[in-house]
Parts: sequence; structure tokens; C-alpha cells
Amino acid sequence: YEKLYTLGKGNFGKVYLVEDRESGEQYAVKVVDKKMFKSGDQRQHAQREQSICETFASGLSHKNIVRVYDVLTEDDYIYIVMEYVEGGELFDKIKQSKGLAEPTARRWFREIIEAVEYIHDNNIVHRDLKPENVLIDNTQRIRICDFGFGNVFKERHQVLSTYCGSPFYAAPEMVTATPYRGPPVDLWSCGVILFAMLTGSLPFQGDEMPQLFQKISCGQYTIPPYVTRDASDLIQKLLCKDAKDRITAKDCLLHPWL
Repeated sequence: YEKLYTLGKGNFGKVYLVEDRESGEQYAVKVVDKKMFKSGDQRQHAQREQSICETFASGLSHKNIVRVYDVLTEDDYIYIVMEYVEGGELFDKIKQSKGLAEPTARRWFREIIEAVEYIHDNNIVHRDLKPENVLIDNTQRIRICDFGFGNVFKERHQVLSTYCGSPFYAAPEMVTATPYRGPPVDLWSCGVILFAMLTGSLPFQGDEMPQLFQKISCGQYTIPPYVTRDASDLIQKLLCKDAKDRITAKDCLLHPWL
């Protein structure tokens, strides 16, 4: 591959746009620098991401998840070769228009949930769903990316204990450091994304982290009155404080709003 330019930077490496010298095809390559790891937890996250991406590269694929073509490893680096999605982030679309028209939000949110249902059915949890990790391709189709905090669970009721992801999208069981099941955590994050798509703002905000975490743990938020009844109902079912009562991806797709 020939490196063209840098697409983005993270804590442990960069994502480059590259071109296959023979075919001229362009790809995004995430380069994880193992030398940047300062703890066993960080190494573990990278190993999990590598394992999940290898699973995708070996045949697991969905139209709303960024495709992984190959995973290459060296002593100091992991290279994840993915399709290049040109359309930008959902975050930018929300920011530009301060919220989306409901028909657009419905179409894109359904695609997000279809992707989430697919990974959950394949025993994978994302744990960092947010508009920055949702890309929109040049056909206006949603593509979920970045499984850096992903994990594999053996059974639906398996309990996880690593607290990760973005605080604004974190479920109550995350911010209270309670052992949790993976799928409900993703569905909470989807609820925050849906709220942002329809309102252009976040349901939980605070000047300091303790204040933010208090609001999340209490489920303290207000849906603006202009959000339609069915959309409000779905947000409430996703942002259900009790994880065991939170709606699943499968049931979400059966909700009247979708």
C-alpha cells in the first residue's frame, strides 16, 4: 500500500488513507502502536479489537458496519485494513443542522439498530457507540466503526466489568461502576444518539463529571415537547435506568416509531 494522508488520530495510533499500488483501490488503515500502551488494560483493549476485527475480516459482515479486509501484526504495530467511507461522521451532520429531520433520523437510526442487533446476535458488544463512531457513506447509508472498546461475550447474561467509552453516552451501570451486561449498555448509548439526532443536543450534561454522572445514574433528562410521541416513547425505552428493563435491539426494530 502507498500511504496518502492521515484521516484521524487516536490515543494509540492513527488512521491513514492508503492506496493499493496494484489495483488503485483506496482503504483506511488503522495503525495501533503497541509501544503507547501504559497498562495491561490498554493492551487488553487492543487485543480485543484485533480479535473482533479478525472475526469481521474472516467473513462476519453487515451493510451498516465498516468492512474489515485484513488484520496484520508486527512486534510493535497492529494494522487493521478497512474500507474507506467518504461521507463523514453522523456527529457532523447533527452539528451542521442542529438536529435532523425526523424521516432522516428514523432511516439512519433504524440502520444503527440493525447493525447493533447484528453484533449482539454474534456475541459482540461495541461499548463506545456515539455519533463520532457512526459514519455516513456517499450513498447516505450508516456505517458503524471503531471497535476499540468492543468485547465478545459468551452468553447473553455474562457480566462485564471494564468501564469504558464516552461519559456522555455511558449507561447508569457504567457510571456507577456496577458489573453490567454488554448489550443493554449499547442500547443506552443508542438512546443518547437518538436524542441527539432529534434535538441537536445531549440528554445528560454537566459542568463537572460528578454532576454528569449523577444525572445519568438518576435518569434525569427532559425530552423537548416538539419530539413526536412515538419517538419520545422509544427514547424513554432506550434510556431506561434499569438495564434489565431496557429495550433490546430486536424489540427496538418492532417499535411503532421505526
